[in-house]
This record gives sequence, C-alpha cells and structure tokens, in this order.
Amino acid sequence: MKLSMLTYDLARPWTLTKLIEVARACGYAGIEFRAEEGHQHSVELDRTKAERRRIREQLEDAYLEAVGIGTGCRFDSTEPSERKANVEHARRYVELAADVGAHRIRVFGDDLKAATNREDCIRYVGESLRAVAEFAQPLGVDVLLEMHGQFNYWGFTRAAVEAAGHPRVALVYNCDVRDLVAGSVATTYARVRGLIRHVHMHTFYDGFPYPELLSLLAADGYTGYLSSEIEGIENPTREQYFAMYAALFRAWAGQPFWPGGV
Repeated sequence: MKLSMLTYDLARPWTLTKLIEVARACGYAGIEFRAEEGHQHSVELDRTKAERRRIREQLEDAYLEAVGIGTGCRFDSTEPSERKANVEHARRYVELAADVGAHRIRVFGDDLKAATNREDCIRYVGESLRAVAEFAQPLGVDVLLEMHGQFNYWGFTRAAVEAAGHPRVALVYNCDVRDLVAGSVATTYARVRGLIRHVHMHTFYDGFPYPELLSLLAADGYTGYLSSEIEGIENPTREQYFAMYAALFRAWAGQPFWPGGV
C-alpha cells in the first residue's frame, strides 16, 4: 500500500513545486490532483502538450507518481444529452491523465434522481462508465466510480460497475462512517473488496476504523494507493498536518517511517 497526497482540500493553494516539496519531505509516494476546483497545481485541461510533459517530468524527477485526476464528471442526470456531455468531458480527462503519467480518473454516480427508478439510474451510470472506459482502454487509464453521495451505498456502486462490464471500470472506496456495521467496516468492505482500485481517506479523528480497513486491504494483497482527502486546517500548519497524517498511516499500516522536516 502506498500513501498519496490529494490536493483537495488542504493542499488547494499550493503550486506543483510546493506539492512536490511537501510530498517528498513527508514521505508520500504520489500526488492525486483534484481538477476543476481552482487549485493552484495547474494540472487542468487547458495545459498544452508541452506543459503536460513538463508536469510529468517534474514528478518523475522527484520520484513521485501522478496518482490520478479527480474530476467532477457525474452520470446521474436523467437527461441523455447531459450524460453524453459528461462522458465527453471525462474522456478529455482521460487524455490529461495519460499525458501526465496518471493511470486513473475519478468520476461520480452520484445521486438517484426522483424522476427515475434506481434500476434505470444504475443502468445509465454503468453505460456512461463503459463509454469512458472504452476510450480509456488503449491509454492505460482506469475509470473509477467513487462511493459518494447516494452511490456511497455498495449496492448501487457495485451494480453500476457490474453494469459497465469493462475491465477498466472499478471503484474508489471512500472511507465513510455510514459504512460501519456495529462499529466495523468489514461487512461493507466484503461487498466491494474485489472492485477497489483506489481509496480516499479523510481525517483520522472522525470515528472511521482506519486500522481495521488497512488490515483488510493488506490481507487482500492490496498494493494500490490511499489518498489523503483532508479538509482545511491551519493549526497545526498544513505541512505539519500532512507529516502527522503520513506518520499515522504508516504506524497503522505497519510500515517504517523516518519523517523529514517541513
């Protein structure tokens, strides 16, 4: 398992150079970029081919991986034209991901609309995922549906991934206290364990059993990334928080860690 720094939300004001500096100092293995949110990293669709190549080179020179691109693309609209527009938008992010060396993008379900039934919504989310994945296949990019909104429920996300029926489609497991059954995440995890290709963690004091999740992932041989999706905080400093976050992650994952200074 590897820890990645997600730019949403604590690292929002940092440039790519600053992100690399902190990631290196704190022991992160890569950076996941949230796009479309006005972040200062500039890993966005309007980057030229030359700029995208330079982003990739900066990360490679720092021995960091571009872990993925977090998009706002969502496929829950009851309007076919709106879903089609989101599919086209997601395909552009697939190209951006491939250009900067990332192997995954994140998309949303996201909510079940009152104007349709659950089965229909799941079906057209699955169809949209497959349409993006068919484009992403030759570029080596995964299209990952996040367990988010009403699609946090494993029954909806799993059904949508299965409806997509494409090897490039899988899940981002989003650590959410709604998943707990009798204080444990094991029951929910078991429902999606074979579909998880990325994980979004949050603050380590919200009641989610991170040590248990890390044990479950380790037992399954998970070697992918877990990203630090942290809300804004100023005390301690942003840099200090990322350092403490990395130290706690490694302690819970049973990994050695010798932090640098920030």
